[in-house]
Amino acid sequence: AASSLATAEIKINEFLSFEGFVDMSYTHKDKDTNGTKDSDNTFGIDQVEIDWLFNFGKVTAQVDLEYEDNGAQGNNTEVEQAFVSYDLGNGSALTAGRYESMLGLEAKEPTGLYQFSTAYDGNNFLPQYGQGVKYTGQSNDLSYGLSLQDESFDNDGNRLGGGNNGTSDGTYSVEAAASLVSGNITYSLGGAYEDRDDDGSQWVGNGHVVYQSGAWTLGAEYNIGTEETTGASDTDRTSGLVMANYAYNDASSVTARVSFGEEETGANTDEFLKYTLAHNYAVTDNLAIITEVSLREDENPSSVESDTLTGAVEVLFTF
Repeated sequence: AASSLATAEIKINEFLSFEGFVDMSYTHKDKDTNGTKDSDNTFGIDQVEIDWLFNFGKVTAQVDLEYEDNGAQGNNTEVEQAFVSYDLGNGSALTAGRYESMLGLEAKEPTGLYQFSTAYDGNNFLPQYGQGVKYTGQSNDLSYGLSLQDESFDNDGNRLGGGNNGTSDGTYSVEAAASLVSGNITYSLGGAYEDRDDDGSQWVGNGHVVYQSGAWTLGAEYNIGTEETTGASDTDRTSGLVMANYAYNDASSVTARVSFGEEETGANTDEFLKYTLAHNYAVTDNLAIITEVSLREDENPSSVESDTLTGAVEVLFTF
Protein backbone atom coordinates (compact mmCIF):
# COMPACT_ATOMS: atom_id res chain seq x y z
CA ALA A 1 0.00 0.00 0.00
CA ALA A 2 2.93 2.34 0.60
CA SER A 3 4.32 2.02 -2.92
CA SER A 4 1.22 1.53 -5.04
CA LEU A 5 -2.51 0.90 -4.78
CA ALA A 6 -3.79 -2.53 -5.68
CA THR A 7 -7.04 -2.35 -7.61
CA ALA A 8 -9.79 -4.63 -6.37
CA GLU A 9 -12.12 -6.12 -8.96
CA ILE A 10 -15.76 -5.09 -8.79
CA LYS A 11 -17.61 -8.27 -9.66
CA ILE A 12 -20.72 -8.03 -11.81
CA ASN A 13 -21.29 -11.77 -12.20
CA GLU A 14 -19.21 -14.94 -12.26
CA PHE A 15 -17.97 -14.16 -15.78
CA LEU A 16 -17.45 -10.38 -15.71
CA SER A 17 -15.79 -7.84 -13.41
CA PHE A 18 -14.08 -4.48 -13.79
CA GLU A 19 -11.47 -2.27 -12.14
CA GLY A 20 -9.72 0.98 -12.89
CA PHE A 21 -8.38 4.28 -11.63
CA VAL A 22 -8.56 8.07 -11.88
CA ASP A 23 -5.24 9.94 -11.85
CA MET A 24 -5.04 13.73 -11.40
CA SER A 25 -2.17 16.07 -10.55
CA TYR A 26 -0.86 19.59 -10.05
CA THR A 27 2.68 20.37 -11.27
CA HIS A 28 4.92 23.43 -11.18
CA LYS A 29 8.04 23.63 -13.39
CA ASP A 30 10.94 26.08 -13.36
CA LYS A 31 13.20 25.74 -16.41
CA ASP A 32 16.55 27.46 -16.95
CA THR A 33 17.91 27.23 -20.53
CA ASN A 34 21.33 28.88 -20.89
CA GLY A 35 20.31 31.56 -18.41
CA THR A 36 16.80 32.09 -19.79
CA LYS A 37 14.23 31.18 -17.15
CA ASP A 38 10.64 30.07 -17.60
CA SER A 39 7.96 28.61 -15.34
CA ASP A 40 4.76 26.69 -15.90
CA ASN A 41 1.82 25.38 -13.86
CA THR A 42 -0.53 22.57 -14.88
CA PHE A 43 -3.54 20.99 -13.19
CA GLY A 44 -5.97 18.42 -14.52
CA ILE A 45 -6.97 14.82 -15.07
CA ASP A 46 -3.93 12.96 -16.38
CA GLN A 47 -5.50 9.56 -16.99
CA VAL A 48 -8.71 7.62 -16.46
CA GLU A 49 -8.89 3.89 -17.12
CA ILE A 50 -11.55 1.18 -16.84
CA ASP A 51 -10.48 -2.45 -17.30
CA TRP A 52 -13.11 -5.06 -18.15
CA LEU A 53 -12.15 -8.59 -17.06
CA PHE A 54 -13.79 -11.71 -18.49
CA ASN A 55 -13.36 -15.17 -16.98
CA PHE A 56 -14.61 -18.35 -18.67
CA GLY A 57 -12.40 -20.90 -16.96
CA LYS A 58 -9.44 -21.70 -19.20
CA VAL A 59 -10.29 -18.72 -21.40
CA THR A 60 -9.90 -15.22 -19.98
CA ALA A 61 -9.97 -11.80 -21.64
CA GLN A 62 -9.31 -8.18 -20.79
CA VAL A 63 -10.27 -4.87 -22.42
CA ASP A 64 -8.74 -1.62 -21.09
CA LEU A 65 -10.43 1.65 -22.06
CA GLU A 66 -8.28 4.73 -21.42
CA TYR A 67 -8.50 8.51 -21.46
CA GLU A 68 -5.12 10.27 -21.27
CA ASP A 69 -3.93 13.87 -21.38
CA ASN A 70 -0.94 13.96 -23.74
CA GLY A 71 -0.07 17.60 -23.08
CA ALA A 72 0.69 19.54 -26.26
CA GLN A 73 -0.56 16.59 -28.35
CA GLY A 74 -4.04 16.92 -26.85
CA ASN A 75 -6.32 14.38 -25.21
CA ASN A 76 -6.48 10.78 -26.31
CA THR A 77 -9.16 8.12 -25.79
CA GLU A 78 -8.27 4.61 -26.91
CA VAL A 79 -8.37 0.89 -26.29
CA GLU A 80 -5.06 0.47 -24.47
CA GLN A 81 -5.24 -3.32 -24.22
CA ALA A 82 -7.59 -5.95 -25.63
CA PHE A 83 -6.51 -9.57 -25.48
CA VAL A 84 -7.69 -13.14 -24.97
CA SER A 85 -5.66 -15.74 -23.06
CA TYR A 86 -5.93 -19.54 -23.04
CA ASP A 87 -4.57 -21.43 -20.03
CA LEU A 88 -2.36 -24.26 -21.30
CA GLY A 89 -1.76 -25.62 -17.80
CA ASN A 90 1.42 -25.94 -15.74
CA GLY A 91 1.79 -22.16 -15.53
CA SER A 92 1.80 -21.53 -19.28
CA ALA A 93 -0.64 -19.53 -21.40
CA LEU A 94 -1.19 -18.37 -24.96
CA THR A 95 -2.34 -14.76 -25.45
CA ALA A 96 -3.56 -12.98 -28.59
CA GLY A 97 -4.52 -9.34 -29.10
CA ARG A 98 -3.05 -6.03 -27.92
CA TYR A 99 -1.04 -6.22 -24.70
CA GLU A 100 1.77 -4.42 -22.87
CA SER A 101 5.46 -5.13 -23.30
CA MET A 102 7.25 -7.52 -20.97
CA LEU A 103 10.31 -5.23 -20.80
CA GLY A 104 11.16 -2.60 -18.20
CA LEU A 105 11.47 -2.24 -14.45
CA GLU A 106 8.93 0.57 -14.06
CA ALA A 107 5.21 -0.09 -14.35
CA LYS A 108 3.37 1.34 -17.35
CA GLU A 109 0.46 2.58 -15.24
CA PRO A 110 0.51 5.14 -12.37
CA THR A 111 -0.99 2.53 -10.01
CA GLY A 112 2.31 0.60 -10.13
CA LEU A 113 4.78 3.47 -9.83
CA TYR A 114 6.64 4.44 -6.67
CA GLN A 115 6.59 8.11 -7.69
CA PHE A 116 4.66 10.56 -9.88
CA SER A 117 6.97 10.79 -12.90
CA THR A 118 8.66 8.07 -14.89
CA ALA A 119 12.44 7.74 -15.00
CA TYR A 120 12.98 8.65 -18.65
CA ASP A 121 10.04 11.01 -19.34
CA GLY A 122 9.72 11.42 -23.13
CA ASN A 123 13.07 9.71 -23.75
CA ASN A 124 11.89 6.19 -22.98
CA PHE A 125 12.80 3.97 -25.94
CA LEU A 126 11.53 0.73 -24.40
CA PRO A 127 8.48 -0.91 -26.05
CA GLN A 128 5.12 -0.11 -24.49
CA TYR A 129 2.26 -1.97 -26.24
CA GLY A 130 2.00 -4.22 -29.30
CA GLN A 131 -0.46 -6.42 -31.15
CA GLY A 132 0.33 -10.06 -31.72
CA VAL A 133 0.54 -13.50 -30.15
CA LYS A 134 2.44 -14.26 -26.94
CA TYR A 135 3.44 -17.44 -25.14
CA THR A 136 4.27 -17.24 -21.43
CA GLY A 137 5.41 -19.99 -19.12
CA GLN A 138 6.76 -20.68 -15.65
CA SER A 139 9.04 -23.33 -14.20
CA ASN A 140 9.65 -23.09 -10.47
CA ASP A 141 11.30 -19.67 -9.94
CA LEU A 142 11.80 -18.97 -13.64
CA SER A 143 9.16 -17.19 -15.73
CA TYR A 144 9.53 -16.39 -19.42
CA GLY A 145 7.68 -15.14 -22.47
CA LEU A 146 8.01 -14.93 -26.24
CA SER A 147 5.91 -12.59 -28.38
CA LEU A 148 5.48 -12.13 -32.15
CA GLN A 149 4.00 -8.68 -32.81
CA ASP A 150 3.11 -6.21 -35.54
CA GLU A 151 5.56 -3.67 -34.05
CA SER A 152 7.24 -2.75 -30.79
CA PHE A 153 8.25 0.88 -31.10
CA ASP A 154 5.18 2.55 -32.63
CA ASN A 155 7.13 3.92 -35.60
CA ASP A 156 4.38 3.68 -38.20
CA GLY A 157 0.91 2.37 -38.88
CA ASN A 158 1.98 -0.73 -40.79
CA ARG A 159 0.87 -4.13 -39.65
CA LEU A 160 2.31 -7.61 -39.61
CA GLY A 161 2.71 -9.05 -43.13
CA GLY A 162 1.84 -5.87 -45.04
CA GLY A 163 1.28 -2.18 -44.84
CA ASN A 164 -1.71 0.14 -45.02
CA ASN A 165 -3.57 0.89 -48.26
CA GLY A 166 -2.39 -2.30 -49.92
CA THR A 167 1.32 -1.43 -49.85
CA SER A 168 3.90 -4.17 -49.58
CA ASP A 169 5.83 -2.53 -46.75
CA GLY A 170 5.10 -3.98 -43.34
CA THR A 171 6.64 -4.55 -39.95
CA TYR A 172 7.16 -7.42 -37.60
CA SER A 173 8.64 -7.54 -34.13
CA VAL A 174 9.88 -10.26 -31.81
CA GLU A 175 10.09 -9.75 -28.06
CA ALA A 176 11.44 -12.15 -25.43
CA ALA A 177 11.92 -11.84 -21.67
CA ALA A 178 12.76 -14.01 -18.67
CA SER A 179 12.78 -13.44 -14.88
CA LEU A 180 14.42 -15.50 -12.16
CA VAL A 181 13.56 -15.20 -8.46
CA SER A 182 16.40 -16.11 -6.09
CA GLY A 183 15.67 -15.40 -2.46
CA ASN A 184 14.89 -11.69 -2.10
CA ILE A 185 16.27 -10.82 -5.54
CA THR A 186 14.50 -10.91 -8.92
CA TYR A 187 16.68 -10.86 -12.05
CA SER A 188 15.09 -9.93 -15.39
CA LEU A 189 16.52 -9.90 -18.90
CA GLY A 190 14.84 -9.31 -22.24
CA GLY A 191 14.92 -7.69 -25.63
CA ALA A 192 12.93 -6.76 -28.71
CA TYR A 193 13.75 -6.53 -32.43
CA GLU A 194 11.64 -4.79 -35.07
CA ASP A 195 12.08 -4.97 -38.84
CA ARG A 196 10.44 -2.22 -40.89
CA ASP A 197 11.23 -3.59 -44.37
CA ASP A 198 12.77 -0.83 -46.51
CA ASP A 199 12.62 1.74 -43.71
CA GLY A 200 15.20 0.11 -41.42
CA SER A 201 15.10 -1.75 -38.12
CA GLN A 202 15.34 -1.22 -34.38
CA TRP A 203 16.36 -3.33 -31.41
CA VAL A 204 16.57 -2.87 -27.65
CA GLY A 205 17.94 -4.85 -24.73
CA ASN A 206 16.75 -4.48 -21.14
CA GLY A 207 18.10 -5.86 -17.88
CA HIS A 208 17.00 -5.06 -14.36
CA VAL A 209 17.26 -6.41 -10.85
CA VAL A 210 15.00 -5.83 -7.82
CA TYR A 211 15.80 -6.57 -4.18
CA GLN A 212 13.00 -6.67 -1.60
CA SER A 213 13.44 -7.21 2.11
CA GLY A 214 11.14 -5.96 4.83
CA ALA A 215 10.47 -2.26 4.34
CA TRP A 216 13.11 -1.87 1.63
CA THR A 217 12.79 -2.19 -2.15
CA LEU A 218 15.92 -1.54 -4.22
CA GLY A 219 16.11 -1.61 -8.02
CA ALA A 220 18.50 -1.00 -10.89
CA GLU A 221 18.02 -1.06 -14.65
CA TYR A 222 20.09 -0.65 -17.83
CA ASN A 223 18.80 -0.30 -21.39
CA ILE A 224 20.64 -0.27 -24.71
CA GLY A 225 19.34 -0.04 -28.27
CA THR A 226 19.99 0.99 -31.86
CA GLU A 227 17.67 2.35 -34.54
CA GLU A 228 18.72 2.00 -38.18
CA THR A 229 16.83 4.23 -40.64
CA THR A 230 17.29 3.89 -44.39
CA GLY A 231 19.11 6.90 -45.81
CA ALA A 232 20.00 8.36 -42.40
CA SER A 233 22.56 7.89 -39.65
CA ASP A 234 22.01 5.19 -37.05
CA THR A 235 20.82 6.26 -33.60
CA ASP A 236 22.36 4.57 -30.56
CA ARG A 237 20.59 4.90 -27.22
CA THR A 238 21.35 3.98 -23.62
CA SER A 239 19.48 4.66 -20.38
CA GLY A 240 19.26 3.38 -16.84
CA LEU A 241 18.18 3.99 -13.27
CA VAL A 242 18.83 3.14 -9.66
CA MET A 243 16.11 3.54 -7.04
CA ALA A 244 15.38 2.87 -3.39
CA ASN A 245 12.00 2.76 -1.67
CA TYR A 246 11.52 2.63 2.09
CA ALA A 247 8.09 2.03 3.66
CA TYR A 248 8.31 3.58 7.12
CA ASN A 249 4.79 2.46 8.08
CA ASP A 250 1.86 0.54 6.58
CA ALA A 251 0.59 3.55 4.64
CA SER A 252 3.64 5.67 3.78
CA SER A 253 6.91 5.38 1.91
CA VAL A 254 9.69 7.51 0.46
CA THR A 255 11.48 6.88 -2.83
CA ALA A 256 14.77 8.19 -4.20
CA ARG A 257 15.72 7.62 -7.84
CA VAL A 258 18.51 8.64 -10.21
CA SER A 259 18.03 8.06 -13.94
CA PHE A 260 19.96 8.94 -17.08
CA GLY A 261 19.74 8.70 -20.86
CA GLU A 262 21.94 9.26 -23.90
CA GLU A 263 21.08 9.37 -27.60
CA GLU A 264 23.79 9.52 -30.27
CA THR A 265 23.07 10.15 -33.96
CA GLY A 266 26.20 10.63 -36.03
CA ALA A 267 28.26 13.34 -34.31
CA ASN A 268 25.29 14.61 -32.28
CA THR A 269 24.70 13.50 -28.71
CA ASP A 270 21.77 14.33 -26.40
CA GLU A 271 22.12 13.53 -22.71
CA PHE A 272 20.02 13.91 -19.59
CA LEU A 273 20.39 13.19 -15.89
CA LYS A 274 17.39 13.19 -13.55
CA TYR A 275 17.14 13.17 -9.74
CA THR A 276 13.79 12.30 -8.13
CA LEU A 277 12.56 12.29 -4.53
CA ALA A 278 8.96 11.22 -3.84
CA HIS A 279 6.62 10.51 -0.92
CA ASN A 280 3.65 8.16 -1.20
CA TYR A 281 0.81 8.21 1.34
CA ALA A 282 -2.13 5.79 1.12
CA VAL A 283 -5.03 7.68 2.69
CA THR A 284 -7.27 4.63 2.30
CA ASP A 285 -7.05 1.37 0.35
CA ASN A 286 -8.40 3.22 -2.68
CA LEU A 287 -6.89 6.70 -2.38
CA ALA A 288 -3.25 7.80 -2.44
CA ILE A 289 -1.47 11.15 -2.44
CA ILE A 290 1.96 11.25 -4.06
CA THR A 291 4.26 14.27 -3.77
CA GLU A 292 7.46 14.61 -5.77
CA VAL A 293 10.39 16.92 -6.44
CA SER A 294 12.65 16.23 -9.41
CA LEU A 295 15.57 17.93 -11.15
CA ARG A 296 16.41 17.10 -14.75
CA GLU A 297 19.61 18.30 -16.45
CA ASP A 298 19.68 18.21 -20.28
CA GLU A 299 22.48 18.87 -22.75
CA ASN A 300 22.28 18.68 -26.56
CA PRO A 301 24.74 19.07 -29.47
CA SER A 302 23.94 22.77 -29.95
CA SER A 303 25.56 23.47 -26.56
CA VAL A 304 22.11 24.15 -25.13
CA GLU A 305 21.98 23.24 -21.46
CA SER A 306 18.75 23.26 -19.48
CA ASP A 307 17.81 22.48 -15.90
CA THR A 308 14.17 21.70 -15.09
CA LEU A 309 13.00 21.69 -11.48
CA THR A 310 9.55 20.13 -11.04
CA GLY A 311 7.26 19.88 -8.04
CA ALA A 312 4.13 17.72 -8.24
CA VAL A 313 1.18 16.62 -6.14
CA GLU A 314 -0.76 13.63 -7.47
CA VAL A 315 -4.09 12.22 -6.32
CA LEU A 316 -4.70 8.62 -7.37
CA PHE A 317 -8.08 6.92 -6.85
CA THR A 318 -8.50 3.24 -7.66
CA PHE A 319 -11.57 1.02 -7.80
